[in-house]
Amino acid sequence: MNSLNYSSYFTYKDKVSRSISWGHWFALLNIFLSLLIGCAYLYNTPSPSTALGTAYLIISWLGHFSFLVFVIYVLIFFPMAFLCRSTKVYRIISIILTTALMTLLLVDVKLYQSIKMHLNISVIGLFFEQEGFSTGLNYNFLFIATPMLALIECYFSTLAWKNHYLHRFQKMTVLVTIAFTLAFLSTHIMHIWANAYKYVPITQQKSIFPAYYPMTANTFLKEHGLLTSYDTNSSNNQVERNSIQISSQKLHYPLNTIRVTPNEEPLNVILILINGISYEHMTNEYMPNLFKYASSHDSYIKNYLGNIEGMATIFEMIYGIPAHYMNTVQSEKYPPIIISEMLQQDYKISSFITGKTPNNAKQLANISSIRLKNVNSYANDTTTVFKAVEWITGTEWPTRPQFTTISLNSPKTLALDKNATILFTPQIDAPVVESNSITEENVTKLKNRYLNSVYNTDHQLGLLLEALNENKILKKSVLIITSSSGFDLSNYMINSKNEYRRNDHHVPLVIAWPDAVIPARISAISSAQDIAPTIAREVLHIQNNEDDYTTGTNLRELQNRAWVISGSKDQLNIISADQTTIFDKHGTATTYNDNQKETIPPNMSTLIKAMKLMNRFSN
Repeated sequence: MNSLNYSSYFTYKDKVSRSISWGHWFALLNIFLSLLIGCAYLYNTPSPSTALGTAYLIISWLGHFSFLVFVIYVLIFFPMAFLCRSTKVYRIISIILTTALMTLLLVDVKLYQSIKMHLNISVIGLFFEQEGFSTGLNYNFLFIATPMLALIECYFSTLAWKNHYLHRFQKMTVLVTIAFTLAFLSTHIMHIWANAYKYVPITQQKSIFPAYYPMTANTFLKEHGLLTSYDTNSSNNQVERNSIQISSQKLHYPLNTIRVTPNEEPLNVILILINGISYEHMTNEYMPNLFKYASSHDSYIKNYLGNIEGMATIFEMIYGIPAHYMNTVQSEKYPPIIISEMLQQDYKISSFITGKTPNNAKQLANISSIRLKNVNSYANDTTTVFKAVEWITGTEWPTRPQFTTISLNSPKTLALDKNATILFTPQIDAPVVESNSITEENVTKLKNRYLNSVYNTDHQLGLLLEALNENKILKKSVLIITSSSGFDLSNYMINSKNEYRRNDHHVPLVIAWPDAVIPARISAISSAQDIAPTIAREVLHIQNNEDDYTTGTNLRELQNRAWVISGSKDQLNIISADQTTIFDKHGTATTYNDNQKETIPPNMSTLIKAMKLMNRFSN
């Protein structure tokens, strides 16, 4: 007897009705699945600092993923019910599509977990538009996850088909639908309020979930013609962005427990910072002592700073991570790895700096975790060098391993002693050169004043190096000479534009090793973040992989690399050997080489890799 084909007894209207009814149940079950996957975003997001922020996070999680599934159902699956004449075909297509969409959600989770970005058309297009594009992420888990998702969707399909005619769960589904709707509406109402009152624990959450565009007070009022466009550079926005950076970051530093094999005969470390110089002035004419010293020791000819501000660079030198983390580190009092280990190995840590201002000493102590009483500040470079030599050649120096920082600031401040040698004329003769005080016709005098400052600071460096050699200090010491800030003459010009200049960030880096045999001239790109891992590995003998505590690399093992990163609270710098790309807080990418600048579309492949590196220690 032939089996009956019951589907032939249903009209087209009946089939559509059954498909839609099944689709409602299928969508509801997928809402719960999406919420489960969405828990990964909650896990990888720093906990809000307030109870209201936490409540908003939970409510937005419920509202957003339920609405996301609902919108996809309305836009795709609902119309498809009218196109498929067979309910079986409709269910099969729905299973395939939902499996694909849930797989995309898993990919987005992985992307967010690693680099805090979401999938979008631009990122997907990179796989086809940019040759060799790679996020550097491992998606092998999809070989297991995708078949599991397909099985779950098949089960959901069967479950929905069995229950789509039953009315015993109708009351429950109504309550669940109301709960999801209230959560969605509450999310936007709370965000409108938070945006109007600049309540950061809520407004900072707008980039946690994929395809998430909460209503703000500004957009709400604009849509109703009650508010005109406002300047995105306003002070209110700036305060909010700064607060977001401070409150949203949680630092995981170092990533693993530090393992050390201390040297039986520890080396001293002497770090000399000549602030305000650039690599182009390290010549026999302007800096003969440094030029001569660099020719007989390791010289890194493509060393670039990421920040023109000196304290941010010192942070990168001591911690080995971008200044992007500086506010978090200072607020949560994370000590630098190299300073902590030096204290464990009984190093005496001291600093001699030019700048007779309490703030200078306090800032250095806060950033480097050096005790304030060990930071000695003096009025000029001559006194700073004299006191440093007095300390290094004294009787206490050989009793313990030493880490001494000597910071000279005359090129940065254009300071000249009364007995300074004046080689370059005419120059500005004022005792102090104030910012924004020099007219265009005096620019030549300003340059000569700067060159005289550089030359006389180099003379002090020569005296310091002579004292170190005479007392045989360098036989048991590593000497590092570099700068924490370049110099920008435009700071002293009236009405000048304070623009980024790549040459100002190109500074010398010279290292003298007691065991070096042949001096090297290294052309691989280097940065301030490489100093900490170099000290950690070569001096303190920290055994961990460098990725555990730094974004830099050991300079004695430096390989050619495409770029290095740096960053502050409102920008990301990607520095290569021939150009620097700066991403500002508005997402604009500007590329600078040594001669010009241009605004270009960002290279998303490089940006994703840079953000992954930048966020290595973000918890």
